[in-house]
Amino acid sequence: MTREIKIFFSLLLGISALSGTTFAAPTLTDKVLKGYELAQDWDLIAAENISDTLLKEHPESGDAHFLSARIEFLKGNYEHAGEILKRVGDSYEEVAKFRKRVEATRKATKNFVTRETAHFRFRYEEGPDEVLLIYAEEALEKSYQVLGKILDHYPQEKVLIEFYPDRQPFSKISPLTLQDILTSGTVALCKYNRIMMISPGSLVRGFNWMDTLSHEYVHYLLTKKSRNRLPLWTHEGIAKLLETRWRDDSEYLSPIMETILSGALKNDYRIALEDMMPSLAKLKTPKDVQLAYAEVSTMMEFLAESKGMEIFTQLLEDLSNGISFEDSFQNRTGLDIPSFQKSWEVWAKKKELKYIPGITALTKEFKNENKPEKKFKGLGTRRAQDLTFLGDILKSRDHYNAAILEYQKAREESSTHSPILFNKLAGTYIQTGKYDEAELLLKESLEYYSHFHTTLSNLGELYFVSERFDKAQKYFEKAVRINPFNPFVHTRLIELYDRMSMTEEKKLQTRLFSLID
Repeated sequence: MTREIKIFFSLLLGISALSGTTFAAPTLTDKVLKGYELAQDWDLIAAENISDTLLKEHPESGDAHFLSARIEFLKGNYEHAGEILKRVGDSYEEVAKFRKRVEATRKATKNFVTRETAHFRFRYEEGPDEVLLIYAEEALEKSYQVLGKILDHYPQEKVLIEFYPDRQPFSKISPLTLQDILTSGTVALCKYNRIMMISPGSLVRGFNWMDTLSHEYVHYLLTKKSRNRLPLWTHEGIAKLLETRWRDDSEYLSPIMETILSGALKNDYRIALEDMMPSLAKLKTPKDVQLAYAEVSTMMEFLAESKGMEIFTQLLEDLSNGISFEDSFQNRTGLDIPSFQKSWEVWAKKKELKYIPGITALTKEFKNENKPEKKFKGLGTRRAQDLTFLGDILKSRDHYNAAILEYQKAREESSTHSPILFNKLAGTYIQTGKYDEAELLLKESLEYYSHFHTTLSNLGELYFVSERFDKAQKYFEKAVRINPFNPFVHTRLIELYDRMSMTEEKKLQTRLFSLID
């Protein structure tokens, strides 16, 4: 049991808003502490058994009601948790803070509806976000099987997943501020015994949210199996390493992460493990966030390569049995953590990581930001921005060949690889029938930013208009999974399925389109 829990309950114990009665009996103290510890471990069945007993034995105890409220909150019963908290006083800061968290979550989710699959409960605001469910079910039910096998854990309870319509309510129910979200690009969390995500519909181009869901589900499994005792850096490293396994892909290191890590290793720049606390989302820049993920995920790759994938299960089981992480790690690997980091550096420098000049960490772009200059972000120089702006003007006036010349100049002037500029040029090539030029550009851009929705959509359109329908289907299906809120992609898929006599697929796509139309 952590020292913080003991301190908290030594302060809180005996507070009762009902009668002012205090209970100094050690049995009550021990039971409350044990119940809180189990709740912190997300072992809610065991915690609730203790809570029910406490409420029967000490019905006037504020401590017993506070424990009960925490359990209900972790179960996702926010209204009920709020009602229970009326029986607990506000004498202590922890109680007041928790009450605010419960009330904020209750307000943010009051219009949510619930749908269930075999192993998950989805909550979302009724409306267009319903389109997410079929894709979310695909990613998570596959994750349940694939990750369960790797980590040897299959939750018996249905895991709660909540989609929040925008970053505003998400920031109110999570520990993250709006600035944290914008700086780090964090759009999902596994916390409070559930997975919470900002709807991709609130972003301009969506994002790689299906892998992100699987990433957060890894966190859920790690928390449950370790009894919430796994250090943050290991948590994040394993989650990043395994986030693509649900789709039978072991490639987890994106070109931007590889480039940033390669540069950091050459320049002897690191994000120290202790600086990653309390969350990678609290780091100062998107580049630092990407570097931190690259560091810890390659550390976990190195660990799995040297000790086998079973090392993760072994560490988790040790933690669950009360062995400290430091002792378990040294016993299982033969290295203390500083020595492990040194060995990892030697390994990573031999890995021949690719360094791609000009690619940078992309920030997630939310809708309704009212910042026109973002239209030309990532171009590197003012000259490239001006040329792109001129190309846009010419294109809007149907001067396509002239627009192409300006976009080409902008590309030469830009010091960075901008997928936005590449797509402007490629899209104009498509409009003028220059399909080979467009294909080369889009394929190059996709190598750097494989989940950029516009690139996937433009590739789909390129193959559609040139009647290469199999390839068009492939890229439009990838695009719709990144951003299921783009009506153009849905309509193209419906037409494709019709032309390819894929009746059931057309029927399903038509229904999905109706949810956002």
